Amino acid sequence: MRVRHLQSHLLEQGLIFSQKLESLRGQKIGIDAVYWLRSIQALKDPFADALGGVPPGIFGFVDKELESFRRNGITPVFVFQGMAPGPQHSMFINRMDHQMVDAWSYLAQGQRSEAQKCFAVSTSRINGDFVYFIFHHLRQKGCEVIQAPYFTGAQLAHFAEQGIVQCVFGPPGLLLYSIPRVVIHMDFHQISFDWVDLECVLNKWSLRKDFRPQFIFGRAGGDPAAPTLCNAMM
Repeated sequence: MRVRHLQSHLLEQGLIFSQKLESLRGQKIGIDAVYWLRSIQALKDPFADALGGVPPGIFGFVDKELESFRRNGITPVFVFQGMAPGPQHSMFINRMDHQMVDAWSYLAQGQRSEAQKCFAVSTSRINGDFVYFIFHHLRQKGCEVIQAPYFTGAQLAHFAEQGIVQCVFGPPGLLLYSIPRVVIHMDFHQISFDWVDLECVLNKWSLRKDFRPQFIFGRAGGDPAAPTLCNAMM
């Protein structure tokens, strides 16, 4: 689950920790596949989706990531999202449409830089075709690949609770599923990773367990009623 501004808020609060990848060696890690794909810098090509294609060399970049997992003794379990509702806010959808129109206008005028900014906002690098290609590529590579019935987060939480995976990699919003520890970033060059701990968040914010999801969501700016909720609980 994506909660707006949660990661930056956790960083400001000193609730994001770093550790060496060696501590994950020998572990099986449940991975939010789309979040993982978004974290691969080499795949950031806003023009690819706008032109109806995919970033060039995608399989090569993905294979390099798989090799990095293997080299560090980490066994990934990739979880893809199943059925999920689409965007509910018409304002959001309209804004995306306007950005796309502006992008093509800038491109026609030769303003490539401005066009690129608009394409980056109005499109997703991880579209349906992209996900389909990667899903089957990972299976062909012999990786453990799961498509959740519904939300990825719920499936990862279930795997963690049942001990199928020892750790979870995904957005910090996964804390809403009561996952005790979430890896939010891996840096294979620095051989380190960043993570957040649910108990640390609860203790830092003096949070009552029964209001945990609403409060975390509100503190991150995801709920218009958040100020009232947050002030009442402080």
